[in-house]
Amino acid sequence: MSHKRVLILKNDRTGDLFVSLNAINKIINKHKNNHIDIFLSTINHKFSFLFPRLEKKIFSMNLTIIEKIKIFFYFLNNSVLDVYILTPKNFYYYLPFIFRNVRFHGLTIKSLKSRPNNFLKKYLFKHIELDRLNIKKRRSSYDIQSDLIDCKSIDNFLNKSYLSDSFFTFPKSYVYFHYKLNLFKNLLKWDLEKICKFLQIISNKYDNVLFSSEFNNLDINKFFSNKFNTFDFDTKKKISVNTKNIFFLKNIDGYDLYDAVRKSSKIISPEGIITHMGYYLNKQILALMHFNLNNRQDFINQIISCKEWFPPKDYQFIVLKKDFNQSIAKLLKRI
Repeated sequence: MSHKRVLILKNDRTGDLFVSLNAINKIINKHKNNHIDIFLSTINHKFSFLFPRLEKKIFSMNLTIIEKIKIFFYFLNNSVLDVYILTPKNFYYYLPFIFRNVRFHGLTIKSLKSRPNNFLKKYLFKHIELDRLNIKKRRSSYDIQSDLIDCKSIDNFLNKSYLSDSFFTFPKSYVYFHYKLNLFKNLLKWDLEKICKFLQIISNKYDNVLFSSEFNNLDINKFFSNKFNTFDFDTKKKISVNTKNIFFLKNIDGYDLYDAVRKSSKIISPEGIITHMGYYLNKQILALMHFNLNNRQDFINQIISCKEWFPPKDYQFIVLKKDFNQSIAKLLKRI
């Protein structure tokens, strides 16, 4: 059995982590007999239960000088066989130039500001290019990352059924919704009363609606707690206000959030962490989106973004309008 290490570089956002899970599983399959480390971001440490076989090391998303030095010494102090750059940070592309006895496999970006440059690219053992300049042949990041690893996944080494003490009893059937401040308040200009109407309309179509919000906004959490039955995952306390089949899951995160998505029957949520998590868990998904299209370039940019971050198939979405009634009419046709 080889004692050389394999390293996965994946310290970025949570939605991006779930986009990479299939690729990570292929890496584990390919290197069953190696010790594998994974660099996760601070915000994704709470999802480390997904990787029971891997040794986790935690770094910030935007690497500090101290962290870059720690990574440099990681390579000096360990016998590293392969490295997989799944988070295309500029700093990581300098490592193959310095540590030339290590095989680096990496995603590369072709755009107006390509990374890495052609000089550094030649020191990668293997790379798959994400071409952001070619709209027609743009591929999903799901597919591109999977293609980087030359291995057909056979076994599932990721943890899809992690068990922990449950303080909340989930209904047998429910739709999961997530309130995203940037979409509903900043882009659509919908106030919280409209969100309540939105939830009520969904609840008229389904047995139960469970929903969450950005947990660091105290005012929004207080508003939802006063309007709906609430379970606080921090205090493990339930507050009942008799809203029948609508439940607000306050401060839900990490495994509890994963568990709520895993047990849901359908996802109706803004595109992001919840939808990518749901796609990984093979859930029915209706992604809620809004585009500010002021000119042709805005339209092109949205096409580029959708092709890169949307899964390769079976991913439904609607584009919401600022006009609430128009959006509800569209929603009712899809749910």
